[in-house]
Amino acid sequence: MIVALWVIAVLSVMVLSFATEAHLQTGINVYVRERNRVNRLIDAGQSLAEVVIAGFAEAKDWSSGENVEELLEDDRWALEKRALKSDSKCSIGPLLVDDRTDKDGNFINPSTVKVEIELVNAGEQNAINVNELYQGGDQNYRVRWEMLLSSHGVPEDYEIDTEDGRFNLIDHLIACWNDWRDEDDTISVIDGKECGAESAWYEDKYDEDKVDDEDKRYPRNGSIPDIQELSYIRGFREYPAVLTGGVLNPDADKDEQITVKGIVGLLGTSGNSKVNVNSCTVDQLLTVPGIFSEDDDEGMEEGKEIAQAIIDAKKEMPDYDVDETRTWWPYKDWNDLIQRVSDFAGVQIGNEASQYLTYVPDRNSIFKIKITGESMGMKREVNAECYLSSKDKKVRYIKWRED
Repeated sequence: MIVALWVIAVLSVMVLSFATEAHLQTGINVYVRERNRVNRLIDAGQSLAEVVIAGFAEAKDWSSGENVEELLEDDRWALEKRALKSDSKCSIGPLLVDDRTDKDGNFINPSTVKVEIELVNAGEQNAINVNELYQGGDQNYRVRWEMLLSSHGVPEDYEIDTEDGRFNLIDHLIACWNDWRDEDDTISVIDGKECGAESAWYEDKYDEDKVDDEDKRYPRNGSIPDIQELSYIRGFREYPAVLTGGVLNPDADKDEQITVKGIVGLLGTSGNSKVNVNSCTVDQLLTVPGIFSEDDDEGMEEGKEIAQAIIDAKKEMPDYDVDETRTWWPYKDWNDLIQRVSDFAGVQIGNEASQYLTYVPDRNSIFKIKITGESMGMKREVNAECYLSSKDKKVRYIKWRED
């Protein structure tokens, strides 16, 4: 009897073990199945994002007589492309991918995918391409640098003492950047002074500071690939607050210290040096000749007034046919801009500004994509950054992060 009970107990444990294993295996199979389903949702979302980004520039603008149904028949994602073109962001979904229902009409394990697209740093996007702000890229590069630096707090008359003499800091920064970026080995001259720095200065500096070879950096004589490279350049390396913000002259007496805003957030290394007037900030507009071009505090305030008027006038409905469901209306072109800003605030924009403004995202812009797939309580999220290749018009990814 005891042996029989022992055998029964052992068999019961074995059966329970098999049942538990079967239950766990079933759970694993369900997990793997749903995980694969969510992975396919992410793939679908990626394809949707690429379709919208590849075609947004050709999206039709809103018109009062348009037939939305016909528009969507021709292009299912026409509205999303239009939103990306005019607002620099759009959202798709959540789209119901699996619409199986039971006899009562309830969805069985509904699967959804959502895609959100926007320019990187939306609202402060379209960073000005610093690689174009040099003598060989823009004839007004000095003016734009002067406006950029002075509007961020660098005094226009602030002078510094260097081993090569006494220079105006703004002139010194501009010349040193120009020497780093241009393709020659001639020191830049501003107002009759050689106030830049070519390879010889860096070599002497590294020898003096006993810098290891692997840490040495010399003028690139071409485009820089990363905005952080500015920190290696003479002038910017001695006054890092110009880039990052902070006290410009920390060694001075407390009452003589100058606090500046960092400029690095406004600059990038791709795209162009134009400012997208429909998705920019006041600080970006203050780099545009014709908006801020004076040398005194009164000119600075006038420039800020014009820049703010450009931002605010977009919220005032134009006097032509527009989509009244919107809360702001992007500028169509230069004539539309100057007319609406003048009507709104009575300020005038200089004609020279027209060559520095654009009205739609540049094809070379960096787009941020967020894809969210959900199925049977399982959620997967992908955050990526990409751009549209000018060669083959395909989306190229520079970042891809999965949860």
